[in-house]
Amino acid sequence: MADSPATRSNGVVTCTIKSNGTEIGNAIQVLSIHICKQVNHIARAELTIQDGDMPQNRFSLSSGELFKPGNTLTIAAGYASQEQVLFEGIIIRHGISLGGDGHSRLRIECRDNAIGMTVARRNNNYLRQKDSDILSRLIRACAGLRARVDTTQTQHDELVQFNCTDWDFLLTRAEANGLVVCNDDGTVAVTAPPLSASPVLTLTYGDDLMSLTADIDARHQFSAVTGVGWDIKNQQPLQEKAAAQSVNRQGNLSADQLAGVLGLTEFRLQSATPLPATALRAWASGQHVKSALSRLRGTLTCQGCARARINTLIELAGVGARFNGHLYVGGVRHHIQDGQWLTYIDFGMPPVWSAEHRDLTPPPAAGLLPGVDGLQIGIVKKLDGDPQQQHRVQVSVPVMQAENDGVWARLASYYASAGIGAQFMPEVGDEVILGYFNNNPSDPVILGSLYSSKNPPPVTPEAKNTLKTLMTRSRLTLQFNEEDKAITLTTPGGNQVVLSDKDKTVTLQDQNGNRVMLDSSGITLDSPKNITLSARGNIELSAGRTVELSAKADVTAAGMNVSLSAKTGLTAKGNATAELSASGQTVVKGGIVMIN
Repeated sequence: MADSPATRSNGVVTCTIKSNGTEIGNAIQVLSIHICKQVNHIARAELTIQDGDMPQNRFSLSSGELFKPGNTLTIAAGYASQEQVLFEGIIIRHGISLGGDGHSRLRIECRDNAIGMTVARRNNNYLRQKDSDILSRLIRACAGLRARVDTTQTQHDELVQFNCTDWDFLLTRAEANGLVVCNDDGTVAVTAPPLSASPVLTLTYGDDLMSLTADIDARHQFSAVTGVGWDIKNQQPLQEKAAAQSVNRQGNLSADQLAGVLGLTEFRLQSATPLPATALRAWASGQHVKSALSRLRGTLTCQGCARARINTLIELAGVGARFNGHLYVGGVRHHIQDGQWLTYIDFGMPPVWSAEHRDLTPPPAAGLLPGVDGLQIGIVKKLDGDPQQQHRVQVSVPVMQAENDGVWARLASYYASAGIGAQFMPEVGDEVILGYFNNNPSDPVILGSLYSSKNPPPVTPEAKNTLKTLMTRSRLTLQFNEEDKAITLTTPGGNQVVLSDKDKTVTLQDQNGNRVMLDSSGITLDSPKNITLSARGNIELSAGRTVELSAKADVTAAGMNVSLSAKTGLTAKGNATAELSASGQTVVKGGIVMIN
């Protein structure tokens, strides 16, 4: 059994305070000291000191150097001068207070050096690193901090920190890996809770336990936890169950028994992002541990004891089977006043995640004005006349019921570049989807248009989803037929181009009945009227086999010179008459010339 807080605690409570390494001395009357350390929080301390001289109109300590903001303050306490350090940090707030009864106080507030991780919001992109490497780097980047981080499993191809503090990023990534963050005297430790460790203290009702409030809560108890993500490669959900947890022995009701109260056998965490299996398993395991540590929560009070530390176990005895056992220490508070030192121990952990706190991210619209949540419906009012000449579209937002002409919205396109791209403007009166940059209602963007019963699509959808159609306002149409593997381009006047794998043809037809067809038999030119071939250069007709020219009327060939040449025979024949003549010389010759 571990020691009682009362062990080695005989004698007068003594306290030593140092500012920048120098003791402040006994002449300074410290009225109270309050120190608080909590898991997933930054350690803090508050001091109330007697200061102020009304007749002299001065505050000597407030005006001096000992308690100036930025000084390092160390607080140690113990019994009979056997002291241990309870807190070390920097002064961040310095204030005075005056009471109606003439009392005056100097109030000092301190934080651990880790407070530097909470001030500025930052952006970063971490490539091919594990969480443990990233978190160690973040901690060490803060002046005066030491890091102790458990090694994590998943190596991220890319992990983005976007407009959040290093501390908030640290908390969320630690929890996603089933780890807790402990800040203690210049060290930030990111470790797994020691659920199977030995208790550091034992507190017994009727002996050294001064007060206790404890609750068992069944609302957040789960028999199993599953993490669900999206597998891009296989295009299906990826599921990973939480690893088995060895939870400290607390009370006599297990998580399974308490989960049965509400009948919840499994709890699901889900994300649409493509998380690897190791990350999903760690996430689910973190929820399982968080659930277990929220089963039994409360606060107890004992005699001041420096051995009470966060992220350890204590043993509670003498309070019945429901609450006896090992408790996880989630918070320790020391209060020293009027020569008395009390330690308050918070056991258990809240069931909520750090990411559920609203202040984790900046306010909508960066706080410049109240933001807008989600997408909104817009109606197109005007396509031209953008006063800023940014090619925006004027839209009204019906739910605003505003009396003005609407707002100007940028138009998203799948391809937009300098002087080139895909330009498809919506029509006036169209229903469009509006998103907002940074959730700012003054900066909308049109993400797309919507069909409805009032504005139906050009083709009625069917189960097989065979047709894909692009049709303009004047009925210029480009249609893809998945079943026939055909592409059809048509105009409202009846001009048409069809490329068909089913028919193995390419067809061009106009509204006058002219038709060109390419098929397995060759190329066919068909016209109800004339076909004219014209070239400023040459026109050559050649065939691998026969060339046939025929007409129901005359066939005329004319040129500067006309040459007919046959490799074997040449026949010129008229069924009625035939004539061979020339204005000049006429030559008829051959090996044998026969004239009938």
